[in-house]
Amino acid sequence: GLIVLAEPIVRVIFEHGEFTEVDTLATAAALRFYALGLLAYSVVRIVSPVFYALGRNRTPFLVSIVTVLINAGLHITLVRVLGYRGLALGTSIAALFNAAVLLTLLRGHLGGLQEGRLASSFARVAAASAVMGAVASAADGAVASALPGDGVVLQIVRLASVIGAALVVLAGAAWLLRIREFTDAVSLVTNRLRRAAR
Repeated sequence: GLIVLAEPIVRVIFEHGEFTEVDTLATAAALRFYALGLLAYSVVRIVSPVFYALGRNRTPFLVSIVTVLINAGLHITLVRVLGYRGLALGTSIAALFNAAVLLTLLRGHLGGLQEGRLASSFARVAAASAVMGAVASAADGAVASALPGDGVVLQIVRLASVIGAALVVLAGAAWLLRIREFTDAVSLVTNRLRRAAR
């Protein structure tokens, strides 16, 4: 979603006053590269505390030191090729390295991570996300044609409509693909709403 809708999101939030269309395009380009690392950031936030719970406090610390060094090297290298976008891409690649190393080490400590289930879940989520991205891209073009104009309120309406449609499609795809995490999340929210209603 962030990759496909980077430009309209940045435009709505920042393109006011001295922030121009050129700035929007530049910021959106960086956002797309940062978005590539979101999965890795999430994995690290989940996996790191597990090492502390296992009493292996040094592991995430040492991996983070190596990650910082790799990140610095990637920044120096990629900035020469991609400019400011290289900083974003380097950060995401370093985050992916961090997540991959921590998962590999945790797998060794625990004797496995139910890799088959994880791979199946990842494939289904990726498929649902791809469908959502395609719909978001098509909806963005369609809504822009149906509701032309540069007003801030109009831009917000267009973006909200596209994001709403994308989320509905994502939920539908997750349900059709029987993504277990989606079902668990829906059950969790539903149960909390029922308790609040009481």
